[in-house]
Amino acid sequence: MGTIHCYSSYLSQRDDIALNAMSAGWMNGFVEIVLGSAVVIPIAVGYLGLDWVVDNAGFMMAFKTMPFLFDQWGSVMAVISGVAWFGLLFFAGITSSLAMGTPWMGFVQDEFGWTKKKSAFLLGIAIFVMGLPTILFFEKGVFDEYDYWTGTVSLVIFALAEVILFAWVFGMDKGWKEITDGADMRIPRIYRPIIKYVTPLFIGIIFLTSLFKPLNGELSDWSTAFSSLTSGQGWPWANDSIINQIFHINTGVQWMADGALTNMFYIDMSRFFLLACFFGLVAMVKIASNKRKKAA
Repeated sequence: MGTIHCYSSYLSQRDDIALNAMSAGWMNGFVEIVLGSAVVIPIAVGYLGLDWVVDNAGFMMAFKTMPFLFDQWGSVMAVISGVAWFGLLFFAGITSSLAMGTPWMGFVQDEFGWTKKKSAFLLGIAIFVMGLPTILFFEKGVFDEYDYWTGTVSLVIFALAEVILFAWVFGMDKGWKEITDGADMRIPRIYRPIIKYVTPLFIGIIFLTSLFKPLNGELSDWSTAFSSLTSGQGWPWANDSIINQIFHINTGVQWMADGALTNMFYIDMSRFFLLACFFGLVAMVKIASNKRKKAA
């Protein structure tokens, strides 16, 4: 999401990449997962029950569970606690957004000669425009669609692309030299084959099983699905499989119902919007590449 590029750009040539990466990754994971779960999940189980937690586990728990708790404390404390809680979430979000936006700003400044003020201003406008659908059409499922494709599917796809580019295109020998250059914490050499072979294989399996996930998604369901496919009955797609999500196999495409636009219309439009943003960035990279070739 750009944060790695932002943080790494502030490292000097002899800084310990492994130690910095480990400390940042572990601390972020500890705060988000361990401390966040220790606060939200017990409250959710206590007030809403275990079944609710199972059905609603995920990003939205912090936005549903904590307000419910605050309401139990009276009107005054509910307001104070709500402002404090969501203020902290806003601070966490805005600081992360700065790290995500910095690589784009650096890109347009280096490749197109934009000033820092112009790049920051246009980045703010772009974020505002892209964020409007999540506010205006939140109840239509646009936010969940953004979260699914960018926060779930894209993380796996781009993580796979990154590890392939690092270990196979850039080269494991050069990559390992960069990792160990100036290192205070020595990484065991067993991680060379892990990075080059195990990691892309593991991520690739996750992606493929999510792409073709059968109904229910259990291990035993795969053999049932293959039997169904070979017998001519078709593949029993899971509702959350990527293929089913793209083509709406289980539900069919229905943009209008009773003369009104359905939620599916807003969901599909949000997908087209995400694709337009992605290909817009690809076009900018292509233009920048052509400019460099001409300059060379």
